Amino acid sequence: MRRPKWSLAMFHFKAKRLVCFLPLVYSFAGTSFADEMVCGKLNGHVIEVQREYIAFWAEYEGKSSWEKGFTDNKKGCGANLVSLPMVMTWPGMKPANHTTYFVQALEFEGLSVTLRPRRVPGTNLRALLEFFLSSTPLEWKGRARFDETLGLFYVSGNHRVFAGDINKYYWLEVDSEIPLVIECLWLAREDRLYTCEASYILKEVEATAIIRFTPDKVKDWKVVIGVVEKFVVGKIRR
Repeated sequence: MRRPKWSLAMFHFKAKRLVCFLPLVYSFAGTSFADEMVCGKLNGHVIEVQREYIAFWAEYEGKSSWEKGFTDNKKGCGANLVSLPMVMTWPGMKPANHTTYFVQALEFEGLSVTLRPRRVPGTNLRALLEFFLSSTPLEWKGRARFDETLGLFYVSGNHRVFAGDINKYYWLEVDSEIPLVIECLWLAREDRLYTCEASYILKEVEATAIIRFTPDKVKDWKVVIGVVEKFVVGKIRR
C-alpha cells in the first residue's frame, strides 16, 4: 500500500531531527554544560538566553552543523550567531519541555522561534512570498483576498515540493511592503491545516524571526509577534 506523502514528510522531518541530534550528543560527550546561558551576536546586538530555551543548539559563524568540526566554531557573546532556535510555552513564554516538543513535532502546541541575522537591509519580505507562491498558477494569485478580521491578505497556493497539496498563505502589506508572511501547511488525510510558520523582521535587532505555531494561533498573530518581540528585546545585553 502506498504510504501517504504527508506521512513520509513527517517521518523524514522527525528522522532528520534524530539524525542531527545524536551526532551532537556524541560530539559533546564529556563536555560540561555548567554554563546556564547561551550568548552571541545578531547584527552586532548581544543576545543572551537561558540554555533551557534552546531546542537544538545555537549555530555560530564558521562551519555549518553539517560539517565535521562545527563544534569548534567560536562561541560566546563575542561570536556572531547564524541561527538561534528556541522553544517556549504559549502564552507563558517559559522554556518548553523538550520531549513534548520532539514528540509533537510540527504540531507543537507552544512556539518555536528561530532568530537569524538579516543579510539584506529593510523589512520587505515580498521575495519570500513570491518564493512560497512560485508553484502556484498566476490565476490563483489573482484570487487573493483581504480578511478584515485578521487584517491580512490570504490566498491558497500549491506546495512547492508536494504537487497537489494546497497550503494557505497570509501576509501583511504596509505602504507597498510586506513585513510579515505566514505559510500554513495542509494535512490532506484529515482535511485541515496542521502547522504554520510566520516570517517577520525584528527591527530592534535587525534579525529575521521564524515563528512556528499551530493554525489556531493565526487569529492571534499580532499578539504572537508582539510577545516574541518583547521576549527578544528583553534578552539583549545593554
